[in-house]
Amino acid sequence: MQDMISKLDLKEYVDSYETYLARSKPLFIEGDMHLHYKIIKELFNQPHIKQIPEVINLESSIALLQKKGVLSLEEIFAFVKIILYFKELKKEFLEGLLGEWMCKIIIPDGLLEICKYFDKNGELKDEIDERFEVISKSLNHIKEDMREVLRRIMNNSKLHSYLVDRQVHYINNQEALLLRGGFNHVLKGSVIGRSSSGFFYVTPEALSKLKAKQSDLISKKEALIYEYSKSISTTFSKSILFLKFINKEFDRFDAYQAKVNFAKSKDMEFVLPKKTTTIKLTNFSHPALSNPKPINLDFTKQVLMITGVNAGGKTMLLKSILSCAYLVKYLLPMSIDANKSIIGLFKNFYAILDDPQNVKN
Repeated sequence: MQDMISKLDLKEYVDSYETYLARSKPLFIEGDMHLHYKIIKELFNQPHIKQIPEVINLESSIALLQKKGVLSLEEIFAFVKIILYFKELKKEFLEGLLGEWMCKIIIPDGLLEICKYFDKNGELKDEIDERFEVISKSLNHIKEDMREVLRRIMNNSKLHSYLVDRQVHYINNQEALLLRGGFNHVLKGSVIGRSSSGFFYVTPEALSKLKAKQSDLISKKEALIYEYSKSISTTFSKSILFLKFINKEFDRFDAYQAKVNFAKSKDMEFVLPKKTTTIKLTNFSHPALSNPKPINLDFTKQVLMITGVNAGGKTMLLKSILSCAYLVKYLLPMSIDANKSIIGLFKNFYAILDDPQNVKN
């Protein structure tokens, strides 16, 4: 496929289209092409579509659930984002093919309950467990204590002559002060690094003790997160068939929405291929050309002969014919008069182009 895309000078076009996807996927959409086309047209006429969230690939996560494994919080939240997105779509699309599609998606109550555990950043909410609340409050107190310790130390008149600056430096995720040699006469602390000028990055002893308490609390929080991840993964395992289904439907809707948004941004149209060998193009422009002159072409016979002088555009015309047939196979939009064009549906493509020229050269 990549070789054909390159031969037809469609790489930049495809790369641009893929930026509209929430996650990477093949160009081809499985299923009934006529149904896909109708839903795409229906989506195209929607005044507003809720923006689709970016989501990681979840195939390996589903495989892990089938083996009774434990998902990471990131993987769980990816499923949560998909479920919540479809929950919103079910409210948005009530009629037409989109409404029929959304009616078929019944989200289990248990999964909707899990969705309530997370905030918009993918973190578990403190209110779901009093242990989270206690840890969060303690961590906030420690942060305040650390700020107070640093403020008090930097305001110590005896340390002023040793301070290189009044900034708090982060060295290996540790807060440190940049001090001149001899600081140990007025401050107890650990040297955790040297600057290029020979000064010392120092973590005060009082700060180190608070840091140790902070690390202990973070470890307890991570253990609690793992406990919830294990419990949620068990619930997910019981709904594995639904998660497989919703994950696949997400990719399908993602492909539809990407095609629609891409078409609108480039002012392009969709053409539904027909069971014919006819190719009739009206006002078609190859997507790789800048300020192109649209072409009209009627290829209804078994042979179409193209003649012209060197550098007259014969190769580009051949690439254009192949490109439009290739793009409609994957229901990708193009610059064309869709109502006056006919493009057949071809199973295989062979680009016999010995001439190495492309649009750029």
